[in-house]
Amino acid sequence: MKSNHGEILLKAAAIFPGQGSGYSGMLSCIRKAPITDEVFGRIMHVAKRDILDAAEGHAAYGLNDPVVSQLAVFGASASYWHMLRNKENFQYIAGHSLGFYAALYASGAVSLEDCAGIIMNVQKAIESVSGNKSGLMASIMGLRTEQVEEICSQLDGVHVSNINSITQTVISGWKDAVRTACSLALEDGALAVKELAIANPLHSPLMNGIEDVISHDVALLEIREPKVPVMSHIDSSPLDAEGIARVLSMQLTKKVRWSDTVKAIRQEGINRFIEVGPSDVLSRLVRWIERDAESLRAEELVPCQTS
Repeated sequence: MKSNHGEILLKAAAIFPGQGSGYSGMLSCIRKAPITDEVFGRIMHVAKRDILDAAEGHAAYGLNDPVVSQLAVFGASASYWHMLRNKENFQYIAGHSLGFYAALYASGAVSLEDCAGIIMNVQKAIESVSGNKSGLMASIMGLRTEQVEEICSQLDGVHVSNINSITQTVISGWKDAVRTACSLALEDGALAVKELAIANPLHSPLMNGIEDVISHDVALLEIREPKVPVMSHIDSSPLDAEGIARVLSMQLTKKVRWSDTVKAIRQEGINRFIEVGPSDVLSRLVRWIERDAESLRAEELVPCQTS
């Protein structure tokens, strides 16, 4: 594949970040781009809320509302995708948790509006399943996943939820159990632990039952065969339309196996990973998982729109 200027483009994978990648002002470099207004306008038509103002840090409720935060990250990722899709030779697409929706939009499998709608419906389902219990997710750095699994096995109400790299694992559960697990991890030699701004035990068996709720919404979606292969973040396999529906329905009860996902894409001959979104979380992880792969974030490739 050649660019508009005639040079040969390297085969690349687009990777889309999750919920924790958003921050106030995340659109600073692309706010003046016309596509940003278009994308957020379409999302806000579905949401009936000013997601754009929240992403810029102006709205009173800001990004503390989980639906607003998720839609803001989704919108930023979709905007960056439009700016990059014809500049790179994307051969594979993958999304980390929430990033799966942006991956589906980028692949042509699900429309922007349907992605926004399912994000909102899934959050309602999460809150319904969690009830009044306080959940929490936390990242543990410096221990191998097996060590973190052993800690979780000693406690009720906490599970490994994300395997991000050899020595970065996320746990998910009820708040007290997660904090106890973090303390035990530090005692066992973890370099650091960090609580994430996510108040539900996502990607764990504690969300059992949510599949029945979400599957009804997924059945109403128009899911097309992806134009670019989408690699599952759950089992590291390419997904067709049927597989997409399956992952949408059950992903919140399953571990995110991000390390395996990156390795599977790398084994397909892809050596260039581009994080299409407002952060560098995934691009940094790629450098740990596949040290000889090129890893870039969107802001390095999209000129800052300052006027």
